[in-house]
Amino acid sequence: MRKAATLLASTALATGLALSAGAAPAQAETLRNVYYYDWDCHRVGNLGIDSGWWTSYRCVPQGQYWFLYA
Repeated sequence: MRKAATLLASTALATGLALSAGAAPAQAETLRNVYYYDWDCHRVGNLGIDSGWWTSYRCVPQGQYWFLYA
């Protein structure tokens, strides 16, 4: 019984590690800030690229706000 429990725990751990290794890209996109105007969102997005903070960005409109993801 103990041997089966150990084998089951080892299998679950190995499966979890395999899934987590390939789950997310190296640089996952995260919310950076929220803006009232699209031009302000793009200004900060380009500033982030020029400053080396991120390699790409996108501004997503939602309601009356613009969400900067990078």
